Amino acid sequence: MTEDTTIENKVTASGILRLDLEAYRPAMTFVTFDIKPYLYEELIIVEKSFRTAMDSVNWEDYSGKAVSVVCSVDAIIPQWVYMLITTKLKPFTASIAYGTEKEHLIKSWEKSVENADLSLYFDKKVAVKASEHIPDALYICVSTILAGKVATLLYGEPGLPKVIRKY
Repeated sequence: MTEDTTIENKVTASGILRLDLEAYRPAMTFVTFDIKPYLYEELIIVEKSFRTAMDSVNWEDYSGKAVSVVCSVDAIIPQWVYMLITTKLKPFTASIAYGTEKEHLIKSWEKSVENADLSLYFDKKVAVKASEHIPDALYICVSTILAGKVATLLYGEPGLPKVIRKY
């Protein structure tokens, strides 16, 4: 009597595809442009001195970077200030956003996922890889894209995934 000692890879046999959101992480360098140093007494914008200060900034320092525009003190910033900063940054930067670097990263990452061709996952069983390094917002983003387009949406590793929803 012979015994078949072939080991079957049940993960491969399951037909589950793994989707790693880390693959869509933007490769840009994120930096902050803080308005605080350009405020008068850290309270207000004085237009003439602010415009002069903006003309003296070396905007090339931001070349190819993702710039997050913030004001790190509690001050009332007129909206035209953000517009002026943006027009100065635009020729040099890869991306500009209002908010913290983390918020900018998440927005850029979501945009990367939204622009990705995920059609290879349609009508398949898909396990979205679990990772503490991926912001929660990305799981919402990818679920919105895949909901109703995949056969089964799963979370975790293909070997032991958590079923989110079968369609």
